[in-house]
Amino acid sequence: MVKNKVMSVFGTVILIVCTVCGCSYKDNVQPQTVVDFEEYMPPTTEAVIVRDEKTSESVEEIETESETEQEAVVPYSDRMANGEPVEYSIEEAAYENDKVHIKYPVITGMADTGLQNSINDNIKRIAFLDTDKEDISYYSLEFLTATRGAGMVSFILSGNMNTQDSAHPVSIVKTLNIDMKTGKNIRLKDYADMGRIVSDLENANGYCVINEGVSVEDFTFFMNNGYVTDYAITMLDYDFDFGNPELKPVGFSCIRDNHLVMFIEAEHAMGDYVEIEFNYDL
Repeated sequence: MVKNKVMSVFGTVILIVCTVCGCSYKDNVQPQTVVDFEEYMPPTTEAVIVRDEKTSESVEEIETESETEQEAVVPYSDRMANGEPVEYSIEEAAYENDKVHIKYPVITGMADTGLQNSINDNIKRIAFLDTDKEDISYYSLEFLTATRGAGMVSFILSGNMNTQDSAHPVSIVKTLNIDMKTGKNIRLKDYADMGRIVSDLENANGYCVINEGVSVEDFTFFMNNGYVTDYAITMLDYDFDFGNPELKPVGFSCIRDNHLVMFIEAEHAMGDYVEIEFNYDL
């Protein structure tokens, strides 16, 4: 009986301990941990919207502004008209005998016929220069219109000439740059940036050589080895002067595609004249 009482007390103690410690089977199963992600998130802020500022409309505006800034260059030959274009046409005249064969330009259609006749007289005089020399055995000349503008025209007259004592023919080059409002021939010093020309020639920069078989290096070597001692002074004597027919130019210039073109007298191996064209607009 004492044993039973002891067992009963022992059982009661165990029951109390299990109850206090939660040692039931159900309580032995560990509950799943649930993580609250909201507590790790930063405070709520407004949504950030990334906008492409270059929308189609803004791109069109930028392109329009760019086009406005890059306005087309007005050619020098048109600027010469000062807003009052001169109407004229260009025709071809020809002369030929047993030694001389010449094709030269004739201006027609001008309202001022007196000015037109004066221009044509000067063109013809230049085209026929040297054809009256007794030792000439052959003289051939043709023309090309390099520029036909609203206020100015540029002609290139080129060909060949042979004399009785020469071993081979020599090349002929002449140019005419005519102000169509005044009838005067425009010379290199009248329309070109002389300082830039001199700088480009001295540095062999800003132009290309048109002659086949002649490089910029060949041309520069020729120019810098005694042919030209002072570029600036030499360039002042380029082109004909209608008001001074006795002046013999040392070289010629014209405008082609709004670029300055120069014909510089050179040795026969280089073609007698070297044609160079500058890269920039006038």
